Amino acid sequence: KAPLKDNKKFRQALNYAVDKEGISKSLFNGKAAVSNCQVLTPNYFGYNPDLKPYPYDPAKAKALLAESGVPAGTQIEFDVPVGVYLQSSEVAQAVASQLEEIGVKAKINEMEFGTYMNKYIRSKELAPLSYLGQAWPTIDADGFLTMFEPGNPYAYWDNAEFGKLLADGRTTATGKRIAAYRQATRLMCEEAPVVFLFAQPATYAYAKRVEWQPRGDDWIRAFDFK
Repeated sequence: KAPLKDNKKFRQALNYAVDKEGISKSLFNGKAAVSNCQVLTPNYFGYNPDLKPYPYDPAKAKALLAESGVPAGTQIEFDVPVGVYLQSSEVAQAVASQLEEIGVKAKINEMEFGTYMNKYIRSKELAPLSYLGQAWPTIDADGFLTMFEPGNPYAYWDNAEFGKLLADGRTTATGKRIAAYRQATRLMCEEAPVVFLFAQPATYAYAKRVEWQPRGDDWIRAFDFK
């Protein structure tokens, strides 16, 4: 939705405006790994090790905002679900505060998760900005990146070139899939349909008499415990 739709410079400005390291240190004790300009983490097949985070650079953000044509002082609605992501309210407030520093006013709308998902999937009426966490249980780029593929019900970005790269990765030999996904993640980094933040940390506590190895997909299964 406007002003993010068809305005790459504005989307990039938002990425430069947010201090991901600062949010990780202040809200997660440094345990939230900053995203390397992609939704994939190093655990995923298809992760691109060549990408680096957008640095925190308010001056660069302000310059891109001016180039984008979006007037300083523009207000954008920001939908935030509560009770599902760790400290979502605090993260949203930090992001909104930093966006305001470059001249973008984010109006936070907090709501319970069911209402949020109805707006996201059913009515397609999410605000231009929303706070969203995603993952994929097979730890494979083909699953996770498909959530951004044109035509996917979860997709809020429509980029034909990105869709073609995913199709290439889906129809080539295993050894060649990596190249397709690295191109796809590089394109997504450049186009910035996401303000890339961090991987939500998973912290567990259990008794010494229990043996258990946390899973990469966050599933907690009783029969994995001894």
